[in-house]
Amino acid sequence: LGRAGACVTRAGGPGKYDSASWFNILSYAENHATCRRSCDVDAFCVGYSVYAPLVGGQVECKTYKAQTSVDMIAGAAPSSGTTCYEKIYSPAPSPPPPPLPPLPLPCAFPDARCLG
Repeated sequence: LGRAGACVTRAGGPGKYDSASWFNILSYAENHATCRRSCDVDAFCVGYSVYAPLVGGQVECKTYKAQTSVDMIAGAAPSSGTTCYEKIYSPAPSPPPPPLPPLPLPCAFPDARCLG
């Protein structure tokens, strides 16, 4: 979920970010998806914010970088029209269970070797 406002780091400031902007001709959902993808593909991105005016103007996408734990996103500061999103990492998948031991071969003819 997004937080209304501009992203704020644990240190209390705006942090380090890259900024991109484009003319607002897309829907909010398309602008948001474009900004989110730019964060998803960046291993150092810890979150992003989107500013999109209701009519015309420039959309601004900021992707936030974290080099230390104080650079991580801690919240949002009031900022009209801006929403902050923290990148959520999926937990690593559990390892598969160990394989089952092989089943014995069926006996075609009951004899000492099969019954033993």
